Amino acid sequence: MNRITLLPLLALPLLLLPGCADGPVKPDPEVVKSLRERYALETEPADAVTPLDWREQREAVDSEEEDEAAEEATPITLVGTVGGMPNPWGADNEPDFPWKKGQATFFLVDPSTVEEFASHAAAEGVEHAEDCPFCSREARNKTSSVAVVTFPSTEDPEQPAAVDARDLFKLEKGDLVVVHGQWTLKGDVLMVSADGLYKRE
Repeated sequence: MNRITLLPLLALPLLLLPGCADGPVKPDPEVVKSLRERYALETEPADAVTPLDWREQREAVDSEEEDEAAEEATPITLVGTVGGMPNPWGADNEPDFPWKKGQATFFLVDPSTVEEFASHAAAEGVEHAEDCPFCSREARNKTSSVAVVTFPSTEDPEQPAAVDARDLFKLEKGDLVVVHGQWTLKGDVLMVSADGLYKRE
């Protein structure tokens, strides 16, 4: 048997490996079901605020108390949109914005900021470019409108659950959601370790 004949035979086992021919491996349905039962809420949490409203309320707190609060996780209930603005951190840093591929994490955006970008795009009409320089510049200045929402792994609460948020909650860009959890700040970025999500219809 010559070398040319061997090559297809050598490649055959690779094609038979799980995931090689069928695309990305889907999450275990039982794991998804268990996490969904744990985190998906049937009723909307009360007293939800947007990310910008939360920051405005926080500015009214004494600065010393703010510093102490930022060091510890504190309860929070946020309402916002999944995505809805250009990527503030760029494709090199967050290539899958508003998602983190394969993780139960997404970026929640203040609805007022979503409306700003939507209004600009509508005003530009068909001339509005997907990589609009104005939108890119504005997005970089609006990280305060964003919260990074993560649903922890049941095995290691310090890590996100290893199920994509799109699969876990059947989320899409533009969905309006309410999340409850504990907040911390990473630099000036609002981080939420969430324990519940309600999707508004």
